[in-house]
Amino acid sequence: MAELNEHYDVVIVGGAMMGSSTAWWLSREPGFDGSVLVVERDPSYEHSSTSATNSCVRQQFSNEVNIRISQFTAEFIRTFPSWFDGADVPELATNYFGYLYLAADPAFAHLLEANQQLQASWGAATRILDRDELAVAFPFYNLDDIVCGSHNPVDEGYFDGGTMFDTFRTHAQRNGVTYHQATVTGIDQRDGRVVGVTLDSGASISCGTVVNAAGPRAARVAQMAGLELPVEPRKRFTYVFQAAEPLDQPLPLTIDPSGVHVR
Repeated sequence: MAELNEHYDVVIVGGAMMGSSTAWWLSREPGFDGSVLVVERDPSYEHSSTSATNSCVRQQFSNEVNIRISQFTAEFIRTFPSWFDGADVPELATNYFGYLYLAADPAFAHLLEANQQLQASWGAATRILDRDELAVAFPFYNLDDIVCGSHNPVDEGYFDGGTMFDTFRTHAQRNGVTYHQATVTGIDQRDGRVVGVTLDSGASISCGTVVNAAGPRAARVAQMAGLELPVEPRKRFTYVFQAAEPLDQPLPLTIDPSGVHVR
């Protein structure tokens, strides 16, 4: 365990994908020469959302900001090794078979159509398929209750998020970021500003900025600073199964109107 300083310019609460990404981006920023501490309660990450993620990326959103962020993400994934110094960073494996949203009623169909127009205005390859077109493209689906679908096979699908996370964390540490196993139990404030954090060991660390990257526990961390954050953990289930008769074509990541998704 790294020895702690009394002060860090930035303390990041949570060291999984978001926390390690933040740490790495800060550590490589030419205009930032400050010190960074990442506080992680479970360095095995066994129960973190990062360990359970499906590592998916899509451009099918209903607002410009999310679309453009995802387009940068796709480019970042495509050029991943070039962002890191050294020759030990692998290319990220990707499966870009696209997202397919299915609509079972006219209201959702109209929403998909409006979203498609926005996505297309920013260069996304999303297209609307009617039921007949869906039947030709994906003959294995039962489309009896489906009106249409929204599909984009370009830069949408899933990628090797585990390697991305490991690389963020490893290179953040190489760049001087300190990782420390502990739980943040309090956020210290003075005159309306955050000035430090308290750890479960009783140690107090002063800082200029706290980054809340605590995932499903982010609301608890925010409450320590007197803030209400509309984030709550919800249980989700992922099942891995083998088809009795394998499909003869790639399966897009499909979101059924019931809320179930399959890839």
